[in-house]
Amino acid sequence: MKIVLVGAELEENLGLRYMVSALTQQGHSAVIVPFNEKAEILQTVEKILIELPDIIGLSMVFTSRGREFCHLAEQLRESGFKGHLTCGGHFAAFNCQKLLADFSCFDSVALGEGEELICSLADNLDDLAGVAGFCYRRNDGEICLNQGHANPENLDALPFPYRTEFHEYYEKPIASVLSSRGCWHACAFCSINAWYRGGGGKKFRIRSIDNIVLEMKTLYHTHGVRIFNFQDDNFFLPDRQQALARFSELRESLRREGVDEIAIAVKARPESINREVISVLDELGIFRVFLGVENASQRGLDNLNRKGTVEQIETALTILNDFDIHVAYNLLMFEPDTTMDDILINLRFMERHVDNPFNFCRAEAYACTGLEKKLRDYDILEGDYFGFDYRIKDDRVETFHKIVNYAFFDRNFSDFGLHYFNMEVDFSYQLMRRFYIDRLNEGLRAEVRAFIKETNVDTHRHLCRIYDLVQSMDPSNTDEVKNSMKEMRHIVDKSSNKLRIQGQGIMDRLERAFSEKTLFSVKSGSQYDRAPGLTFIDSVFFSDINHEGDKQSLTDLNFFGSFQEAVPYELYKSMRRGN
Repeated sequence: MKIVLVGAELEENLGLRYMVSALTQQGHSAVIVPFNEKAEILQTVEKILIELPDIIGLSMVFTSRGREFCHLAEQLRESGFKGHLTCGGHFAAFNCQKLLADFSCFDSVALGEGEELICSLADNLDDLAGVAGFCYRRNDGEICLNQGHANPENLDALPFPYRTEFHEYYEKPIASVLSSRGCWHACAFCSINAWYRGGGGKKFRIRSIDNIVLEMKTLYHTHGVRIFNFQDDNFFLPDRQQALARFSELRESLRREGVDEIAIAVKARPESINREVISVLDELGIFRVFLGVENASQRGLDNLNRKGTVEQIETALTILNDFDIHVAYNLLMFEPDTTMDDILINLRFMERHVDNPFNFCRAEAYACTGLEKKLRDYDILEGDYFGFDYRIKDDRVETFHKIVNYAFFDRNFSDFGLHYFNMEVDFSYQLMRRFYIDRLNEGLRAEVRAFIKETNVDTHRHLCRIYDLVQSMDPSNTDEVKNSMKEMRHIVDKSSNKLRIQGQGIMDRLERAFSEKTLFSVKSGSQYDRAPGLTFIDSVFFSDINHEGDKQSLTDLNFFGSFQEAVPYELYKSMRRGN
């Protein structure tokens, strides 16, 4: 059986790669076709159909891209595909019956983790009646739902992900790895609980250290991988002592296998962080932690069901900064019950923590989450399953969010966004520090740290200005609100452009420091202070350059998903809406 699996490939898509390995092990043929954005639909269809597949599987994880994948599925049928078209992932599984009812192009939807499901589909394609974990359409048109069986408990039994090629940073290949699946918490905004409840079985499972080390040493010795990006929802364990023992065993096992001088990136909850465990991870090579801060107001944390404290957040940031690790986080500053006092608390938090890159947004309501249920109970849920919406209950906070969301749209959400770029600059510096410390100096370090702080201070300044505007205006005065939105957007975009130029200059210096393979002295005012192409970046924001709308090719993505040239606002907005 020939299967084509389709999904995002900004970095290694482990879900698809695990499925390819599982299918191959069962004697099937499988290939991956990347699909990263709407503009690629026609070329993606061409690549898929060249393979002459019996089954096409679409990885529909994200709500924001749901319509794109539905358009892709429709185009596949219009282009003549007669085989079985299935889909899976969080978005597809949560909305399986609606998708099959609304889109005749789909034949089935997988409801859990993909390895066993895709193999079962390939082995039983003629009759899905007895195949657990599928929602499917019968020949007579009736939509049927087969309850799922438990997701695999023994992760060691899974074949390693299929690997073909690797992205590189400063000539160091990077690979994504999973040491566990699931999470032991139940945050109101997160789909993990519902996802594993639907699939059945344990919500949180871990691989053995021996199994992890076997994969890592193969990647290290066979493929030259030196950067390991752990994609676990939470790299840590619920029990601190067990986590410490696990990481100590991992460190010693890797040393015995000759896996050294590596860099690792992980995700963590604040309460998981303590000095003892970070000391062990520091010896392993940890250089990046994406920390689940989410909200700096205790009331906000409780509303999001985080089951953590602001004190734990403050302690975690202190420890990680003491170890000089790249720390990035996101603030879900807005949720249905946010007050202006909560906003002020988060602004004060930003003021205290200007050393670490961050982003901020509203907590969005995804299908089957606690937040979606809450909004339904409040009777304030709007939109449909392709994107729910809601108004914050406090009118003044809703106005604040409306102005902020418009003013910071490019900075926060665009793939050219300054906040993502801020993270990228620190990420790049920390990798250089791990592998090429002899090529850096204190002056360059100071430039990196200053850029991070200046970006954060600039964001904080604009947010405080909007806070004052909202406190002094009538939220029902729509003209005043619209004028404030436009004015603040112009101000924020203008300063974003200047900061982007500054950051690009630093990235250029890091690249030159690496390329010259010598200690690099920062030459203020020299030709290196402006990176090539900065005149173009300047013009993207402020000139009448014709971007050719939908004809623009949005490619050349890096690890952070950043485009190498700006996306016009109207085009990006249409992409997010799926138009």
